[in-house]
Amino acid sequence: MTARLDRLAARAEVSAEAIWNEVWLYGFQDIEESVDADLEAQEDIAAGRTIPHEEVMAQARRNLESNVRREKNQAKALAGLSG
Repeated sequence: MTARLDRLAARAEVSAEAIWNEVWLYGFQDIEESVDADLEAQEDIAAGRTIPHEEVMAQARRNLESNVRREKNQAKALAGLSG
């Protein structure tokens, strides 16, 4: 177990002591998957395989506005049925 913890800590670039609490709480497999996902994300960022924040926020606003319009139209349709 100590060797596994040491390897995981080295991949995460932290000390074994620093990562032990997370391993204790969530288990080796979960923390290994988390570290791997973080390393992949860092590679994507370094390679420019990301979406700019502004684009993400613009799409989120469009989605929200679309949902609000749909909800309003559904509420109007229901109000018309009860009238």
